[in-house]
Amino acid sequence: MKLDAEHLSQATIAQIEAQLKKRGGAGRTVLALLEQDPRAGVRRLAVRERQQLRLREAEQRRLRRIRRFEDGLWESDVTCVAGVDEVGRGCLAGPVVAAAVILAPGCRLQGVDDSKKLDPSQRHELQQEIEKEAIAWNVGVVSAARIDRINILEASMEAMRVALDGLSPVPEHVLVDGNRSPESGLPETLLIEGDARSMSIAAASIVAKEHRDRLMIGLDAHHPGYGFASNKGYASDLHRSALARLGPCTEHRHSFAPIAGRNQLPLGIQGQAEPIRATGVTGESTAAAYLQGLGYYIEDQRYRGAGGEIDIVARHDACWVFVEVKSTATASETLRPEARLSHAQRQRMIRAARHFLRYRGEGGECRFDVMSVDLSQAPAVVEHWSDAFTLDTNR
Repeated sequence: MKLDAEHLSQATIAQIEAQLKKRGGAGRTVLALLEQDPRAGVRRLAVRERQQLRLREAEQRRLRRIRRFEDGLWESDVTCVAGVDEVGRGCLAGPVVAAAVILAPGCRLQGVDDSKKLDPSQRHELQQEIEKEAIAWNVGVVSAARIDRINILEASMEAMRVALDGLSPVPEHVLVDGNRSPESGLPETLLIEGDARSMSIAAASIVAKEHRDRLMIGLDAHHPGYGFASNKGYASDLHRSALARLGPCTEHRHSFAPIAGRNQLPLGIQGQAEPIRATGVTGESTAAAYLQGLGYYIEDQRYRGAGGEIDIVARHDACWVFVEVKSTATASETLRPEARLSHAQRQRMIRAARHFLRYRGEGGECRFDVMSVDLSQAPAVVEHWSDAFTLDTNR
C-alpha cells in the first residue's frame, strides 16, 4: 500500500500502522499527511511517529559523530581501521580482556555505543551483529596471575597488543581508547573516552565485554560462592562479603586491595613469587616472542599453582603447551637445559599444569616443552625441545 493522500484516506488505522511498521516508520512527508487526517486515531498515530522520527534522527546524528574519526581515515584512503578497547581493569577477580575490531568503510551499526551504556540483551544482539559485519575482530585475554606480576595497566596494554596481533588483515591505523599507547607498532590515534567517540572502539568495547562476561560465568562454576556470574569480578557488596568469608581464590588479583595482604590462598599456593632475576625475565620474554613467531598464543607467564610454577603457558592449535625456560648469560655454561630439569622440578611443573587445566583449561591435549635461551650472544640463540618429557606414572 502506498502512503499517499489517496491511499491513506481509504485505509484503516490498523492498515496504516502495519504499513508504517513494515517501512520502519514515517518520513516527514507521510507524517504531515497523518497529522492532517480528520480521524483522531490517525492523528494520535502521527504523534507517536513524530516522536520516533526524532529518535531516529538523533541516532543518525550520533552515529555521524562517533564515525568522524573513521570517516576521516577512510576518506584519506586508509581503509583498514581498527578500534581497540579493554574491559575488566577495575575488577578484583578475573582477567582483563581487550578486543580489536575492523569495520568496513561506510559501515553504520545502529545502536553501537559504549558497552557500559547498554543493557545485557542489547550488548548480546550488537555483539552478534558486529562479529557478523566486521571485516575482522579478535580478543586478547591476560590472566589475573599475570596482572599481579606486571600490574593492571601493563596487562591492559598487553591485552590490546594480543587483540591487535591476531587481526587479519593487519590494520593500517588503530584507534585506541584511552591516553596511553599499547605500542602496537602500528599508526595509532589515542582517544580519551573513545568508546563514546569512535564506532570502531565502541564495537570493540561490546565484543570485549561480552567475551569477558562469558569467561566470568564459566569461572563461577569453578569457584562457587563469590558470585562471579552476577558481579563479573567487580567489588559488589556480596563479592566483598564472600571474600571476607572464603578468602581469595586463584582467580583473584592478589595485588589488589582489599585482597593484598591476605594469607589465605587455596590449593597450596602460599606467599609471593621469589624475586625474578633479570636473566630469567629476559630469557622468558625472548622465548615467548620466539613461540609467538611460530604461531603459539601465550596464555600466561610464570604461572603459579599447587606448589609449582610454569614459565610459559601457551596454546598451539588444540594443544596446551607448558614450557620450562632455561636462560644463561654466560658463554661458559655448557650443561644442556634439559639436563638441568630434575625429576622434582618436573613433578612440580606437572602439578601446576594439572592445576591450570582444572581451573582454566578448555579441554584438548597437552604437552611439556623445554627451551634454552643463550643471552651471551646477540641476537640470543633459542633452542626448543618439543614434548621434552611426559607424566611419570611410576614415581
